[in-house]
Amino acid sequence: MIKIFYSPYTLKPVQSLNAVSSSNGREGLLLKISWNEQVTGYADLHPWPELGDPPLEDQMSALRDGKMTAQIEQAFWLARRDGLARKDRKNLFDSGEKIRNNFLLSDFKTLKPGFLDGLKKENFTTIKIKVGRDLDEEADVLAHVTAAGLKIRLDFNGVGNWQIFEKFIGNLNPRIRLAIDYVEDPFAYDTDAWMEAKKLTKIAVDNQYDKVPWDKLKEVPFNVVVIKPAKMDVDKAIERVLKWNLGASVTSYMDHPVGVVHAAAIASELKKKHGDIILEAGCLTHRLYQMDSFAAELSTQGPFLLKPKGTGIGFDRLLESLPWHQLKMR
Repeated sequence: MIKIFYSPYTLKPVQSLNAVSSSNGREGLLLKISWNEQVTGYADLHPWPELGDPPLEDQMSALRDGKMTAQIEQAFWLARRDGLARKDRKNLFDSGEKIRNNFLLSDFKTLKPGFLDGLKKENFTTIKIKVGRDLDEEADVLAHVTAAGLKIRLDFNGVGNWQIFEKFIGNLNPRIRLAIDYVEDPFAYDTDAWMEAKKLTKIAVDNQYDKVPWDKLKEVPFNVVVIKPAKMDVDKAIERVLKWNLGASVTSYMDHPVGVVHAAAIASELKKKHGDIILEAGCLTHRLYQMDSFAAELSTQGPFLLKPKGTGIGFDRLLESLPWHQLKMR
């Protein structure tokens, strides 16, 4: 019989995270799932209601009734991977390949003089910027990023519209447009409008993924799928990437370090298996929050997240010492 335990946490952002969220503390749950005495694994549940996820309380209420949201289904899948690796005394990073991460700038107002040159010295090649709050100022930031010789990923989080996007991209200096790796979710998904957007620059689908009518597409209106293991069936996403000859970037969900390491391990495995179709990942999001005991155990080397100590996803001692509450099923 499966036993489910949970441990609440709060992440405290060090700055604004995107165009749709507040800068208050973010609540989530770590889950500990035991299938039997031999297999116990850990995962994270960190919803973003601002991006369409059911709130935490609703998801846990559904779980008590034996129902699974997409996020909880993924949490079970991730915990199972972790548990099996722990049982075999293996680290999930052992079966993958080293993979670069982009640097995430969630609030362009925090950009200081010399910062971009510092990123270059650390061996970063790509910076991802959350945009949509002040496009004129953001265009100025892109000029600095391009001058520093960094590639650019832009994320609108689906909050713009076709007219705003067309004007924004059309007004950019050609050098800046050449530096754009891709633009995520330029506005709410619409196949025809996204096909037009794709003529201007490379497009990536992220939080609009579930709105794509995959079975009806004759042509795909984007170039890249952003795979978030915290909420997306990874095998199904890769199957679609291969079918349509797309690129893929695996990212964490601006969640707990447990979620960060799960995503990074999957990025590493997919890179080893699929090579160049797996683009730079986005799994350094733990830096968006104030340091806690879990984040303190993560080590980076420039754009690389290093293998965590321990079995599975690591954090062995910290996870064992947390206060766990058993979920009572209804």
